[in-house]
Amino acid sequence: MGAGDSRRRGSPSHAHPRSLRLPKGTVDVGSFATCRPQAGSDGETDSFSGYRPNVGGVLFTRRMSTHGTTLREGIATAISVLAEPVGTLAPGRLSASDYIAALREVEDLGRLVDAARIALAGEAEKRTQGPIDTLGALGYASAVDAVAMLTSAADRDAKRRIRIGESLNAGMSLTGAETGCAHPVVAASVFAGNLSIDVSTIIIDALDGVGNRVDESVLRQAEESLVELAAGTPDHPPLRADLVRGQVQLFLELIDPDGSLPREEAARRKRCLRIGRETQDGLIPVHGLLTLEVGASLKRLVDAHVRKVSFTDDPDSLVDHVDDRLPQQKRHDTLADILSAAARVKDAPELAGSAPTISVTVTQAALDAGWGVGAIDGFDTPISVQAIEKMIDSRGTQHIIFNDKGRALALGSVQRCFTPSQRRVIAARDGGCVIPGCTAPAGWCEVHHVIPWRDGGATHTDNGVLLCWGHHQSIDKGPWELSMPDGIPHVRGPGHWTWTHTTKSRSRPPSTPTG
Repeated sequence: MGAGDSRRRGSPSHAHPRSLRLPKGTVDVGSFATCRPQAGSDGETDSFSGYRPNVGGVLFTRRMSTHGTTLREGIATAISVLAEPVGTLAPGRLSASDYIAALREVEDLGRLVDAARIALAGEAEKRTQGPIDTLGALGYASAVDAVAMLTSAADRDAKRRIRIGESLNAGMSLTGAETGCAHPVVAASVFAGNLSIDVSTIIIDALDGVGNRVDESVLRQAEESLVELAAGTPDHPPLRADLVRGQVQLFLELIDPDGSLPREEAARRKRCLRIGRETQDGLIPVHGLLTLEVGASLKRLVDAHVRKVSFTDDPDSLVDHVDDRLPQQKRHDTLADILSAAARVKDAPELAGSAPTISVTVTQAALDAGWGVGAIDGFDTPISVQAIEKMIDSRGTQHIIFNDKGRALALGSVQRCFTPSQRRVIAARDGGCVIPGCTAPAGWCEVHHVIPWRDGGATHTDNGVLLCWGHHQSIDKGPWELSMPDGIPHVRGPGHWTWTHTTKSRSRPPSTPTG
């Protein structure tokens, strides 16, 4: 085969002018046994500098094609031009218009660079197949290993680049002609710099997921429409990746209405909830996968009660803010309220013949002193007396008397701090957590002793108020204070600098503030 024919095989046939896909090099057929580095060799080498291939099979034996040279020269020029302005970039010194323009223009540049990244990565797997493993000959364990090592990318990023690159790169037949790619419309937009890798990944994964159930012409129409929506047109701007994901789901429902059934069945098989061992800090890791309906219900329930409470700025306010919990902390506390309510339902399942109960061991001396620690049964991390007192408030106690050698001498009856009847009265009066702005309903709340139980506070409706789990944990530290004049809950705190009666009850309006 002549040199002219070889060059014609190596020349690319692009569908658009800005394609950055690399063609295969010129090939010869030989028969060799090993591959060794040829240090200082002046002869022709393949594109891996310093190596002369001598392994049997189809080999790259000529120098890099004109296309490869042009690409590398362009990359070198771009690096030299951008090195100084990027190295001296000070975003804080940019004007508003320059800042906005730079965000967009750098993203345009980044999309072109990303297109080249995935094009090159998408070729890696091919280099490991066939009669010769070019990357393996250089010591790489796999295509993923080669891309990750050469680019310093994480393995998961290397895998994604390879997978997307394979979908967008044109194939090559035995005659040397390009065979097209799996997603030509996405490829044209990506290599033109109009579509990001994140967005192209969303579209490709969605279309591939239904490819075996939907007619090819329908898939192509969906691909064209999704790319137009995502990349934008003169009539509408491009969509954010999150919005593209939503549009993709709408298209899938139209072209594959029955596809949701197998997807949901697969999701149900994967559902799980795992509760790990407690950490040294006394935190228990929880993770898992919830089905869509369960996860949506939990999210809606939690989000409905995770609200930022704010008041009009007032110079006389005791503190500058109402709730300094982070959103994730609020979600945790709301989940605690839900669990507390679930444990109190009448038909809750029993465990070992009784209602699910947390057993906490603590000495009477520690309770009397108001400091020290106890232990929750089954966990190694100690728990403070202050936390135990909060649990006694809402769950009651049962005394077990031991002698000094640890022998159990007596078991007392369960002492409920507030009976179910008292709780119903308090719930009717308060209607929910008494802290202003808190949306926790009465059924989720715990009953709190305004005068602490250890200080002789009576277990009476005149001394009990409803607090959600989060406010119950922090009530002793502020910023809120509680009082019970005439058995009516009053609060004082941010935005309420005088004692104010608050209630969420629909049958009882708040009384007027008192001085």
